[in-house]
Amino acid sequence: MPIKTIKDHFSSNPLKNHFENNSLKEHFSSNHLKNHWTYFFQDNMENKVLEQFYDYGGLEFRRFSWKDLDECAQLFKSVFSTDPWYDEWISLDQVKNYLKELIENPVFEGFVVCENSNVVAVCLGHRRSGWMGKEFFVDEFFVENRRQGGGIGTKTLNFVGKILFNEGYTRLTLLTNKGIFAESFYLKNGFYNNEKRTIMVKEF
Repeated sequence: MPIKTIKDHFSSNPLKNHFENNSLKEHFSSNHLKNHWTYFFQDNMENKVLEQFYDYGGLEFRRFSWKDLDECAQLFKSVFSTDPWYDEWISLDQVKNYLKELIENPVFEGFVVCENSNVVAVCLGHRRSGWMGKEFFVDEFFVENRRQGGGIGTKTLNFVGKILFNEGYTRLTLLTNKGIFAESFYLKNGFYNNEKRTIMVKEF
């Protein structure tokens, strides 16, 4: 995706542009919407998690619920302990504590994709407000190892983007490593590298 000037980019709505050209537009704008989406009551009023379901091609797309934590933690550890990440998570409890910190953020939003009642893809992030409008920052995005490259990741981003676009968000932002499959995956799905930004780290 060619890098636009900052002025041109911020004067547009990348999510809007993406979904206006996306093949799912016709599907979501048709009467099939009534067959796919159902809005449920909050399964936990304290956590204020609204479950939202979408069934597409044998995959169930919905918002994250606390009941998903254990399975998401197992999937997270499995994915990021292997190539190309090789993160050295000591235990499953360590992963659960990390995910809990993300989930307990007051502006947390999460989405899961299930196949045969098993979680196969997860997107966890948080809402941010700025002068450009509402933004969603993806803290973690992962797909089951054996399903990577099969299109579930793209379908998940389409689902998340559709929800956020309908709720007034203007863009998705995330961090990933350079030179690995994940970077090419995000580029393919409409993200771009912001050459005017850099990540700076100081270790103690």
